[in-house]
Parts: sequence; structure tokens; C-alpha cells
Amino acid sequence: MKQYKIKYSRIFLIAGLILAMQSCLKNNEYYVDFSKGAPAVELPYAAVKANLPFAVSLDIVDTPTTYYAAINVASVNIPNTVTTATLGLDDAYLAKYNADQLADDPGFEPFELLPDSTYSIDSWDASIPAGTREFLVPIKFFTSKIDPGHIYILPLTIVKSSLAISSWNHLMINVGAKNKYDGKYTVTGTFEHINAAFTASYPKTVGLVTQGAAANAYFDYGVNGGTFGYGFSNGGSGSYFGNWAPVFTFDADGNVTKVSNYYSDPPPRSRDAQLDTSPGTVNKYDFATQSMDVSYYFIQSGGIVAKIHETWTYKGPR
Repeated sequence: MKQYKIKYSRIFLIAGLILAMQSCLKNNEYYVDFSKGAPAVELPYAAVKANLPFAVSLDIVDTPTTYYAAINVASVNIPNTVTTATLGLDDAYLAKYNADQLADDPGFEPFELLPDSTYSIDSWDASIPAGTREFLVPIKFFTSKIDPGHIYILPLTIVKSSLAISSWNHLMINVGAKNKYDGKYTVTGTFEHINAAFTASYPKTVGLVTQGAAANAYFDYGVNGGTFGYGFSNGGSGSYFGNWAPVFTFDADGNVTKVSNYYSDPPPRSRDAQLDTSPGTVNKYDFATQSMDVSYYFIQSGGIVAKIHETWTYKGPR
């Protein structure tokens, strides 16, 4: 997950002060009469998110998924004339945001501009009728074309309008595609490692994070605040394996057909994962109960060093 810097919290503080000032009585020495402010056009969800990136997770389907970007007139009175506005890509703001984050944190992973092949907008123009405040611009996302291995942003802005344009004008949509297995789960199970000091840390909360139409990676919320990894107990203390997290691949019926490593671990350690297909194993996702029973091995230097059996129970979306 992206960590948005504390400096941006000042935006919320300022907004809160403005709201507090609006609620003051007129005879208060700090009263400000906002009714005299000129009407402006804004992107209301940009205001809610303080111009910061926000996630929109979409199911992977073969047909386009429609998302609506709202344009709003901010004014004391409802406009009695038509308001026009035109949206456009805000790639300059995205570049600046990435640069600011990198300046504060060299390890920050920059967002990428969403490829134009993965979405379409029939018209970038909006016409807000007299007597109303809002217009919805439909955006069609082609989720089957969105590569889940990337962190994409569709950055939008109002490039021109018949009214003044508000500072809440940077809609940073972090678009992510989700398959039908994606979600947050309660996981119980057993863990047997050749090192007796390494023991299980169940129950735990784990996310199945989309890696394609039928593959999901293991995101352990108990490891380093949440990361792709497998947490366990080492002599009573929390630990995890570096460069190792299972990825489950499913067939159309929910059978787990393969378990692999999310990371590429170089020799000689060569950490990997392998499905356990020995008699009695289930290795299947049950769509009716949104649960999974799976057995697999932790492989290192070509040999099995741990056997894991887990039961997954769906808690909700990530």
C-alpha cells in the first residue's frame, strides 16, 4: 500500500478550520462570510480525498466496467444557468506527486499512468443543467486488460470551465483489477518446518491479492504492517521468510492447480513453493462458502523445508 506523507494532513486541518469558522455566529470576531464567494467548479471526490490517490478495485470481467467521475458546482445558491466544463488527463500533477514522494522517501514506488488501452471516455465535456449542481462523466474500464502487476493511476482534472475552477481539481484514481478470489481472509492451519523453533502463528488475517484472472498472492497483514510474505513464530517471536510468499493458481472450478513464489529468489537458496497433491489433500476454493482448503510446501535449495496446510474463510474485500 502507498503511504501518503504526513505533510498532506495539513490539508485536512485547514479544511477543518474552514468548516469550524463557517459554523461561528456572525457576531463572533472570527466569523467569515463565505456567501460572498464566487461559484466554482470542482471534482468533489478530489475534495474528499484531498487531491491524493485513492483506490478503486474492479472485478475482472470480459465486458467494460463503468465508473463515474462527478463534476460539481460549489456555490451558495443552485446555478440558474448552464455550467460547462471539460475534463483532461492530469499527468503533470501525477509526475509532481511521484517526484514529491521520492524526494521524501527514495524507496517510494512511483505510480504509473494508466494505459489508454484499458479505458475509454466517450466525451470529456460536461454540461451541468441550470437548477442542478452535478454532472457524471462515465469512464469505461476494460479490466481484463489491466495488468495487476502494476500500480496505475488515472489522473483527471478540469482543464476549462465556464466558471472558476476550484483547487479540488486533481482526481487521482488508483485503478486495480480484482478477480473472484480477491479479498481478506481469516486463515487457520498447520505449519511444520525442519527447524523445530519455527512454529505456526495461526490464526492470521491474510489477503488474496489478484495477480491475474486466476492467480492470487499471499498478503500477510501481520508481517511488517502488511506485505507479501508468510509470517510464523521463531522461538515465540514473530518472523517471516525473506523473498517468499505463495501465489495460488486456480482453474475454472476453483481447484488450486499450482502454488509458486511471488518473488524471484536467486540461487543457491532458490526459494519456491509447490502444491501438495498427496492423498487426502483438497486444494480447492469453494465458491458457495467463499472458503479454501489448500496444502503446499516451502521449497529451498531444491528440497522441502516446510509443509503447510491452511483453511481460508472469507472476511470481506481488501
